[in-house]
Amino acid sequence: MTTTTSLATPGSRPLTATQNTLSTAGLYTALSALLMSVLSFSATSVALHDIGTALHASPASLSLVMSAYSVGFAMLMVIGGRLGDLYGRRRLFLIGMAGFTVTSLLATFAPDVGVLIAARALMGFAAAMMVPQVLATFTATTSGKARAKAVGLFGATAGGGTALGQVLGGVVLSADVLDSGWRGVFAIGVPIGALAFVAALRWMPETTAPGHRHLDLRGTALLGAALLALLVPLAEGGSLHWPWWTWALMAASVVLAGWFWRTQKSLHGKGTVPLVPPPLMRLRTFRLGLLMAVILMAGYGAFTFEYTLLTQTGLGWSPMHAALVTVPFALVFLIVSIVAGNLVPRFGSRRILLIGAIVQSLGLIGIASTALAEGGSLDSVSLAGSLVGMGLGQAMMLGPLVGVVLAEVPVASAGAGSGVFTTTQQASLALGVAALGAVFTTIVGDGRDAPDAARYSTAFAVCLLIQALGAVLFAVAAARLPRLQR
Repeated sequence: MTTTTSLATPGSRPLTATQNTLSTAGLYTALSALLMSVLSFSATSVALHDIGTALHASPASLSLVMSAYSVGFAMLMVIGGRLGDLYGRRRLFLIGMAGFTVTSLLATFAPDVGVLIAARALMGFAAAMMVPQVLATFTATTSGKARAKAVGLFGATAGGGTALGQVLGGVVLSADVLDSGWRGVFAIGVPIGALAFVAALRWMPETTAPGHRHLDLRGTALLGAALLALLVPLAEGGSLHWPWWTWALMAASVVLAGWFWRTQKSLHGKGTVPLVPPPLMRLRTFRLGLLMAVILMAGYGAFTFEYTLLTQTGLGWSPMHAALVTVPFALVFLIVSIVAGNLVPRFGSRRILLIGAIVQSLGLIGIASTALAEGGSLDSVSLAGSLVGMGLGQAMMLGPLVGVVLAEVPVASAGAGSGVFTTTQQASLALGVAALGAVFTTIVGDGRDAPDAARYSTAFAVCLLIQALGAVLFAVAAARLPRLQR
């Protein structure tokens, strides 16, 4: 069934949003885009050592294999969401899915690290076209319990998919089917992408926000430049020991961001739809939700970086060993995300987020205590058990947070709102790695000496305690949400 809803935002003329009902098949088809994007990122991190050996790549080049994807993803996220609003979210989903599949094939057969880096950047661009359509479609086609279920599954896919990607990467590398080595990690995206494309043709509904067909090219260029100036130094600064140009670029990103926002307010005042409608930032839940997303995702990005250094460098575990230890975390995250999504309509996002932040803080303190107590003898069972509490807290935070961010966003701006949220997520991941990664490496040293397992455990614990403080700040922000927030 199709309904038409008239919408208006302050200072702009009314828009008309076409809304279709989202079926169960359509729900899982939409989630396939998110799953593919997180699988690709986490599986690639497991394969970096093999890529470096096979392609004779330097550590700096391997860093670019990872960061090129994230930077490309974040740069075009908002424009991807806006294009979905204007020209159809299903259409942009299909374009992005086709592009992601083709670039996965390009990465599979990359003859050298330069081509692989380029392929990863193009994969990020493709992901930026399809991923914003997921939340935008949920906003346009669901409400109440159906939306709570959808955003709960979104959180479960984001967290569980990351852990699954590490395990899948380890399995593919261990199986080495047809002597494919690291190339198998990218090859698995080709058949999955093809199936998702066909499924979208059949089950994903088309939603759009007809009205203005103006695309803010100036705003797009300014936002892209601001994000590039921020994310490149954050992604590469640590490995390059923070040369002067990294600080200059980050300063320039602030100037560019200010310029971008002035253009958005100017266009909105003239009655032209900008890339990011200023009324979005007037929504209290949207602003608080973005702040909470920065805290949560920066901590998560830092944790994945710290965990890899601790287990594979400090403790000497294999990638497969390290990945398997995260399985309990992934299972708890998956189950609790779904349960939390079902509880939101009854108890409200505010209460679930508060409880989740408290549990997260206690879980992080528990992991830190275990790492300090066991030091260099930290074993798999202790660490896996400690991660369960963290998974419980994060699952109660991420899914309901998505609902908070989009709760008051008009359907006509769903793509822009989703793009801003997912861009914030990507930028925060890089911010967390840069900030807490610097703390971690300061404690463990410059890497010239043989790794000291006890020192790595101490660095891990210190960073987790800082993240526990972040969880407290998250709880404070959650307490400021409206009491009746659903």
